[in-house]
Amino acid sequence: MLSFIIPTLNEEKYLSPLLKALNAQLGGGDEIIVVDSYSKDRTQEIARQHNANVLLQPKSGIGLAKTAGAKAAKNGILVFMDADCTPSPDFAARIRRHFSDPKVLAVGGLDLYHSDSGIWRALYNAFSVLTFHTARLTHALTGKYWMAANNCAFRKGHFFSAGGFRSVVCEDTDLVRRLPPSKNVIYDSGMVLTLSDRRFREHGFFRTVAFWGVSNIAAMMGSGVSTHGYRKD
Repeated sequence: MLSFIIPTLNEEKYLSPLLKALNAQLGGGDEIIVVDSYSKDRTQEIARQHNANVLLQPKSGIGLAKTAGAKAAKNGILVFMDADCTPSPDFAARIRRHFSDPKVLAVGGLDLYHSDSGIWRALYNAFSVLTFHTARLTHALTGKYWMAANNCAFRKGHFFSAGGFRSVVCEDTDLVRRLPPSKNVIYDSGMVLTLSDRRFREHGFFRTVAFWGVSNIAAMMGSGVSTHGYRKD
């Protein structure tokens, strides 16, 4: 059974389509946990209308919000998502199939992006596909793995064996730095989430990618970049 964990802050524009799509894929015993940092809009109302459990968490970084949701989860498989995404129709089914193997510790999917501009959409997606397959190749060669924190699933025990996500930018890199290499991790390019391009529009694609690069280096070194002012955190 799956626990979907979605951190939110003023996400009324995006949340309803995601929850509608997720509810259509839920199985018996699955749950949706919306970890909300006291939104001022209708986020909490929308979450409850779609049968999500709402957990209130003071604004202290998206990583800690996800970890709070993981602690509250009743199921053994944790699925982390962002509020501004749309899952592929078989998203949940793929996760269930992978974790039917008791040896599997984690599964990472592929992020794609929506954009009104075909040119920018192609650039965003080329970057994301390259990142995904670079991580997959690194894992195949070394056993060390990375997966995007907005499109991944972990066994709960494995996730908390490293303490969960911390409050740093690129919390995914920070987490896997603390986890040992393992071949029992799956990369599934069919496990697709389509994200809005709002972060690229807000700060520019190249500036955002450069900031992620610096933040990843800091996370790999064990320090991490503060989330203050980042993604509304």
